[in-house]
Amino acid sequence: MRLPHRRAAEREAGETGTRLVAVVVPLPTGRELTSDERVSLRHIEHFLGRYDRFFLAPEGMLVDHSPDFQVQRFAPEYFGSAVAHNTLLLRRQFYQAFRQYRFILICHLDALVFSDQLTEWCARDWDYIGAPWFACKHTRWLEEYGRTSGVGNGGFSLRKVDAFLRVLASKHRDMEPADYWRKYIAGKPRHVRFHQFWRRWLKHLSIFNNVRWSLYRHRVAEDQFWAFEATRFDPAFRIAPIEEALRFAWETEPRRCFEMTGGAIPFGCHAWPRYDRAFWIPHLLEDSRSAGETPDSWSSSPGASNALS
Repeated sequence: MRLPHRRAAEREAGETGTRLVAVVVPLPTGRELTSDERVSLRHIEHFLGRYDRFFLAPEGMLVDHSPDFQVQRFAPEYFGSAVAHNTLLLRRQFYQAFRQYRFILICHLDALVFSDQLTEWCARDWDYIGAPWFACKHTRWLEEYGRTSGVGNGGFSLRKVDAFLRVLASKHRDMEPADYWRKYIAGKPRHVRFHQFWRRWLKHLSIFNNVRWSLYRHRVAEDQFWAFEATRFDPAFRIAPIEEALRFAWETEPRRCFEMTGGAIPFGCHAWPRYDRAFWIPHLLEDSRSAGETPDSWSSSPGASNALS
């Protein structure tokens, strides 16, 4: 089995890790922040105010939400929808922009932070950790991977920059040519096999059988790629186990997670207005509870709790 080409990854990464961690907050475009999003931002500022913090925004957009945040800009094509945001977080240029940090904490504005545990979680040294997924009505897509659980959601997730760059620079094959032939061609009629024979040899060329090709051909949610696909391109990519992830963050079914942890609240959560809002209200900062008790008309509409989620 061919292993990822680490020298290529190191060239992509450049000089990484001179600073420990940055908090990265994607901004919505074309509108003001909702009251729910302002609650989430208030939690970030309160608990993570001692870290370098960045807003993600498109080039040319006015950003005046907080003077304590730096702004990292990318092309407008990477903003405005969940699909666009998904594409950005699968691009090497995104992680290269933060290569001076060992880690980045992605924190969407439908996430909450409940304490300052960021340095401690960096010390655990996972390549990727996010809220765990469990089989339920919200995660039926797990069946596509033959899973009943996984780690983890990208909306509140800690990522090791050089590990992500290593995966995205990997030369490891997406699929062995012989396996490709058996899966897609061998069972077809003889005349089809004859005309498709060239495809087997094309799979020996890296450009048609590597991580970039896989991301181009198989459009998946970026956090599902990191959770279930990244280890195919770098077997050393370290994803936290569910037991760890439960202490890091929750997403769906917070009451179930609450029971599983014996009543301990995690470092953070994702999609708090969408999944059991009432559970989270008592855990909001006191000056945010009145805003949190009334759902935004925008964020409470079906499927619209966060354009990035």
